[in-house]
Amino acid sequence: MKDEVKNTPQPDATQHRQGISRREFAGVAGAAALTAAGGVLGPGATAGAADASTSPQTAADALSAAPSTAPVTAELPIPTEVAPPPTTEYECDVLVIGGGFAGLMAAVTAKEAGQAVVLMDKGRPGYSGLSPFVSSHRWFDPEMGDSADHVRTQAIRGAQYIGNQNWTEVWIKESKGVYEKLKELGMLDRYDRAVDKGYWDNLDYVGYHESIAQHDRHARVKKILDDKGVAVCEHTMVTNVIKQGGKVVGAIGFHVPSGAIVTCHAKAVVMCMGGGVYKPAGWPTSGISFDGIAIGYDLGLPVIGQEFEDFHRSDSNEPANAFVPNSWTYLENIWLTGGDWTKEAAENASASSGSTIEKVRVALEGIEPWDGSKVEEGRNLAGTKSGRADDVRTGKRNSTIPKGDAWGCATGFCTHLTNGVFCGLEDTVGFTGLAGLYVAGDGISGGAISGAAYAGGRGFTSNFVSLQGKRAAEAASKYARTISLEKIDRTTIAGVREDITAPMKLKKGFSANWALDCLHGIMAPAWTLVIKTRECLQAALTQVSYMRDNIIPKLQAVNSHDLRLCHEMKNKVLEAEMKLRASLAREESRGMHYRADFPYRDDKNFLCYVALQKGPSGEMTVSKIDVRNEWKGDLAEDYASRYSNSFFPGEAEALKLPVEKKARTRS
Repeated sequence: MKDEVKNTPQPDATQHRQGISRREFAGVAGAAALTAAGGVLGPGATAGAADASTSPQTAADALSAAPSTAPVTAELPIPTEVAPPPTTEYECDVLVIGGGFAGLMAAVTAKEAGQAVVLMDKGRPGYSGLSPFVSSHRWFDPEMGDSADHVRTQAIRGAQYIGNQNWTEVWIKESKGVYEKLKELGMLDRYDRAVDKGYWDNLDYVGYHESIAQHDRHARVKKILDDKGVAVCEHTMVTNVIKQGGKVVGAIGFHVPSGAIVTCHAKAVVMCMGGGVYKPAGWPTSGISFDGIAIGYDLGLPVIGQEFEDFHRSDSNEPANAFVPNSWTYLENIWLTGGDWTKEAAENASASSGSTIEKVRVALEGIEPWDGSKVEEGRNLAGTKSGRADDVRTGKRNSTIPKGDAWGCATGFCTHLTNGVFCGLEDTVGFTGLAGLYVAGDGISGGAISGAAYAGGRGFTSNFVSLQGKRAAEAASKYARTISLEKIDRTTIAGVREDITAPMKLKKGFSANWALDCLHGIMAPAWTLVIKTRECLQAALTQVSYMRDNIIPKLQAVNSHDLRLCHEMKNKVLEAEMKLRASLAREESRGMHYRADFPYRDDKNFLCYVALQKGPSGEMTVSKIDVRNEWKGDLAEDYASRYSNSFFPGEAEALKLPVEKKARTRS
């Protein structure tokens, strides 16, 4: 039947054995590669059963087998072998990669359109990437008094005049429908905060979680997909989207716990794979690693928005403690926000770079002594201003968390909703230009609605990425109905298998974790990504280029979890090169990008996107894409008014402008 995903039986499970022994792996992987090259089991064949004597050891088994004298904190042994998943080869109409808000909406939309859908996620849908920490959600609602004109003004000015306003118009028209769909799916259930129920006082995270378990949106994602009939492939890292005969025909990756190669033959692919960071400190983002960006770049697609850095704040008292400031956010409501656009706010939106300016000042001047005792104020952030009693958009009101004083806890994270694969100025469905391939979501779709800064405000991202997922899936489904399924060539599968498993076969090499520390040391200093200059950027690029050529090819894995880290490091180094080259190319300061040697907006030369693309000889090329004139605002407007007297350090002096004295507050 058309709406059923075809699960092709896998080869014998022993062909995919992955364990601590690299010598054992090398022999097994060689046999598996020969099998792939020589043919696989046909649809009517029966896969061989795994030997029961080599079944994986569970954590519970390990605990029960441990000596009674072992301390509670004893580290559990790594299983010597993990069985591959029941299915390692799929056929479908639409493959969705990523299980966050964009991926969820894409999978549900395609399934409801009558398509056979597979969703692959590197972790588990609802628990991986940034989606578990979504804390607010907003939409446009004219019935609640929202003004489309105010939204347009804020979008243009807040994006620093390079935001894609086609997407703004789509959001105005369709964002409420997305909210209603997510509400129908149960993703926006209402319940009491921990502070209101008494759990906050003793930091009883477990008790609070148990009390709201029926509302837990994280577990709900997988159930929604199951109920809709979407085949879910968990813990599988997709490394390659396959182009064959000028069109995309599916994807290949590996099941991280076992190392088994997983293949999906598909008519269309929607990448909802998120963005990434180099190494987080104080922000739970370690699972995102620019995988989709790297795949798009390797396919020859342009990538934009890499120069706009979203720093995020941590606590200098304990900068790597991600648990305390994020636990309640993880557990509590997704707060409904919006309705706070006013004429004044819209007109002053170009001052959205103000938070960046404060971060730059902190990087230049340092911070005051800090003991970590300050907490966030209990404000109703981004609550409604409609005055209507039935407006449910009460604003973000999570239980109290530490305030934080230091910026840069998510090194490499780009500004929301700008960076990613560029699909053209007129695109509003995420079509990459490569037949059958679509992108949606934060950090992978270069829709650029936020331009140089985050113009949408609190709650905008979760709604907008859901909208992108919906529209991309609609377009992918329409395309899939017009073609027949073409399978990935077996020779291609064998070649990709060799590339994926290469780090397991090295006799000598480097640890991916060590390489990650090196990359973090290059990219994390404030003089690399906050206070940018040509000299510092070029110095960092020299080191990143060395890593690209001399370290990445020699990354070594001793098990399939290491293998994931090796592939993630390759993607992180590639994206670091993109970020540095884009930052060098944009010789101005704008939004979330500050060049100390060019501390001013250059409207004549940089009302554009900086695009990185793979050249004909494999080199990284840099180009500029001018935005549409109607998105540039009034170029005749007085400069100080155009940028709301919100100047970067050195900007007014460089342009000989009078500086409007404003009280400086910690943002």
